[in-house]
Amino acid sequence: MKIILAVIAVLFTAPLFAQTHEIIKHNGGKLEVNYIKTDNNIVYYALPNSMEEHKISRYAIAQLNEKAQNNSKIVSERIIFADNLDYKKVIVLKESETIGLTKSENLKGYHSIAKGETRWSLAQIGEKQLKQNAAKKGCQFIVITSNKKDNLKAIAYTY
Repeated sequence: MKIILAVIAVLFTAPLFAQTHEIIKHNGGKLEVNYIKTDNNIVYYALPNSMEEHKISRYAIAQLNEKAQNNSKIVSERIIFADNLDYKKVIVLKESETIGLTKSENLKGYHSIAKGETRWSLAQIGEKQLKQNAAKKGCQFIVITSNKKDNLKAIAYTY
């Protein structure tokens, strides 16, 4: 009986001692949250006075501030394009890693095939072309939906 009462007491008092954090997004938004964990480029958190778990991409977050100890942790750097070679800064994400980012537009491209090209080199050329298109339009992230020789498509995301 004592064990049951102790477990119940812990369940009801645990939310009172949860670590309150402030998430500062790259787009300027701020969230008061209880930080849970970071896993596979996804930050898991719960809103205060709630047990429901929420997710956001770590690429959408600039800083994670811990209010109790005044600690600040930089989660990701903001990507800024300065010249044409900055297409290398564009990050290819999975669809599940885009939570919290803004969908910008669909990108299309075309492969120019040289004799003797391997599938791997065609995939690299296609990815490079999609990154260049995204950088020209000011989009920091892409999700490649098709990287075939006659069908080169991606979805661009920004903060």
